[in-house]
Amino acid sequence: MMRKKVKTKWGITLLGEKEFLVKEGEVVTEGQILVKLKDKKINSFDFSGFLGKISTDKLLSLNEKFNNSWVNTGEMVCMTGGIFPSKICFPMSGKFLGFDEFGILRIEENVENEKQIISPVNSKVSKIEDDKITLEFEVEEFKGEGITGGKVWAKGKIVVIDEIKDLNSNLRGCLLFTNNLSKTFLLKAEVVGVKGVVTNCKSDDDLSVDLPVLFLEGGEWAELLNKKGETKNFLLNSRVGRLLLVVLE
Repeated sequence: MMRKKVKTKWGITLLGEKEFLVKEGEVVTEGQILVKLKDKKINSFDFSGFLGKISTDKLLSLNEKFNNSWVNTGEMVCMTGGIFPSKICFPMSGKFLGFDEFGILRIEENVENEKQIISPVNSKVSKIEDDKITLEFEVEEFKGEGITGGKVWAKGKIVVIDEIKDLNSNLRGCLLFTNNLSKTFLLKAEVVGVKGVVTNCKSDDDLSVDLPVLFLEGGEWAELLNKKGETKNFLLNSRVGRLLLVVLE
């Protein structure tokens, strides 16, 4: 019997200044750039000593005056009172976020580092929100039991590897399908860059590895091996005991 294909979604949280390069409903390909992000840094400055016992109304007035505007280093904030008034200036350039009731000034600084968010698989842009983009794609689901927890995207050829001599750099970034859960074998798998392990075996030993490891019962394992030799994209979530095989359209 052919395994049922289901739709699933993958949400990506976005932090920083965003430039969306796709639209809702758009079909995207694996590796396509979805969003460009610029990191932001919030800087705090204690102005309580300069402002003294400034009134709440004055603070509100300053916050309204500069609300969400760009300010520059040396630009005047206000004049102090007293016999010898002095000019208070902004200590850096950035987006003015306001003074709090304690006289703490917050300025948002744009950091030049730019990060690109790419699509891990062929998919459709299901939803775009201010702080999140959601992708939808079709998968075949294999249910099992997580031996060690973790959630990873990985590409892999469905081939069972049990010999340590067969663990090499070709497996970097891939899932490992194996019946060997010995500590030496799994340590070598970590060293070559395997991202996760799927197995039909259990071990009485404590698997002290950082890799997510998923156990599949005989029937699930056998159905997976029916696709032996094919290179696929997988989402392995051993925390909830699921292996999702992405169906490419």
